[in-house]
Amino acid sequence: MYLKIHWCPALFLISFALLAVDRVGAQDSSTLVTAKHGAIATDEPHCSAIGADVLREGGNAIDAAVASALCIGVIQAHSSGIGGGGFMLVRLPHGKRPVLIDFRETAGSAATTDMFISNITSARIGGLAVGIPGEIAGLYNAHSRFGKLPWHRLFEPSVKLARNGYPLNSVVYHYLVSMKQHILDSPGFNTTFTDGHGQLLEPGDTIRRPELADTLEIIARDGPHAFYGGNIARSLVQTIQNHNGILTLDDFAGYEVVSREPIETYYHGRRVITGSAPTSGSILLNMLNVAEGFVLALDGPTALSYHRMVETMKYGAAQRTLLGDPSFLDIDTQILRQISKEFASEIRANISDTQTFNISHYDPEYDVLENHGTTHISVVDSDEMAVALTSTINLEFGSRIMDPTTGIILNDEMDDFSTTNATNGFGLRPSPNNKIVPKKRPLSSTSATVIENNGHVELVIGGSGGSRILTAVFQVIANVLDFGMRLDEAIDKPRLHHQLMPDQLSVDPLFLSSLTHALAAFGHKIAPLRHASSVVQAVHRLPDGLLHAVSDARKHGLAAGY
Repeated sequence: MYLKIHWCPALFLISFALLAVDRVGAQDSSTLVTAKHGAIATDEPHCSAIGADVLREGGNAIDAAVASALCIGVIQAHSSGIGGGGFMLVRLPHGKRPVLIDFRETAGSAATTDMFISNITSARIGGLAVGIPGEIAGLYNAHSRFGKLPWHRLFEPSVKLARNGYPLNSVVYHYLVSMKQHILDSPGFNTTFTDGHGQLLEPGDTIRRPELADTLEIIARDGPHAFYGGNIARSLVQTIQNHNGILTLDDFAGYEVVSREPIETYYHGRRVITGSAPTSGSILLNMLNVAEGFVLALDGPTALSYHRMVETMKYGAAQRTLLGDPSFLDIDTQILRQISKEFASEIRANISDTQTFNISHYDPEYDVLENHGTTHISVVDSDEMAVALTSTINLEFGSRIMDPTTGIILNDEMDDFSTTNATNGFGLRPSPNNKIVPKKRPLSSTSATVIENNGHVELVIGGSGGSRILTAVFQVIANVLDFGMRLDEAIDKPRLHHQLMPDQLSVDPLFLSSLTHALAAFGHKIAPLRHASSVVQAVHRLPDGLLHAVSDARKHGLAAGY
């Protein structure tokens, strides 16, 4: 039966044994935080505590999300910050329509479609890689429309952390070591993350970011105009151009937040709300619609259930290649098709319960982009306002540029666009829907989601980990709503990932070996999945109103509430 397996068992087991070390630890598990009034889950304990303090003080979910996002940008400097951008899904109380606030980075006015064709590395490292940051504009937009506490109050904890110092955590240290020479050689990085004598700081050592503290104080006092104009913008533009970038002061001054209409479906009678393009929310809804017809709860988490989920992921990945920035594309009809129950039924009819297929079976039109990065925050307050916020600077430490004057680490979001190139090994070319155009926003894997049950918030969820976000969120939702797991168990459960290309099923080393072998028997080509490759933050509101909040232990997160 196992002759279908396309891997060497010895090498496979060795790889899994090695990867098993790259995780939080055999005894570690996510902490379930229980709260009565409000709860927040971030991937950094200090930042969750800051958000909970804001809620306790009378702030709402928006206030808590803003304060926590600023904190993440200080402490988890490798993944997020005000030099990046993202999306915020807001579920408003009292029956008001939900809102998606799009503060994704944009391409500069001088950007061209093939600007990276001769040197793709420059899309990841250096000034050309930087998109116009949207974080400050997005946070301010959300706060000015829906926040309660004063804007400057939300900055105070992060200013204090940046100025007085905070302990270096093991997650950031891991990335510092992986980029050691760059950290030692680069202005800003070499004064922030070293001891002053050419040695990297160690976990537990105190990091101080006084330049960033000054910058945050200015923005807290003067608002977003201080970031998109004046001395901060001038310093950022000068630094970007000194690194061969093309962004200008006019690019910064012209940045605009976009409010978009969220999209939704129903999953087993529950209302599922998520982001429209350029997020990948329509793909999450498509996968849920397909999975709904299998009624996974009937069989439970069996090999057949997982096989069906993997096949659903593969179809979702094929559909994702059609997405892009809706301000530049007419894709409304495509998205409506993707989230329809009828289309889900068509897909389900083509899923075999006995085998998987080669890539062409799933009918991809273009190559699948694998993007990166991110942090996610989930919040629910006492009025059932819910916020799912996903933010990123893309790859670790973004473009690897820190402006030494402002202390801001700049994104490398231009790498999330498709660059014209030869067809890939499967005969598919990069998606023209995601090509570079001035002021365009690149496609994102984010899928911040709010689920309602009988008009009440039930689950607020999202994740980080690039292309693995969609499959991780999909599985956690199924674990909670189909398999009946408590939230911490649902998040800790070992995961699978398939994005169609490459044609391999990545399996967490902690996944049951019997299930792994059974999946291989379906014809899936098994490969190891790094345990911490995707991280999920969620808040689950129980029928009695009690809140369960969990931050994924894979990134040493800890939720908070009151």
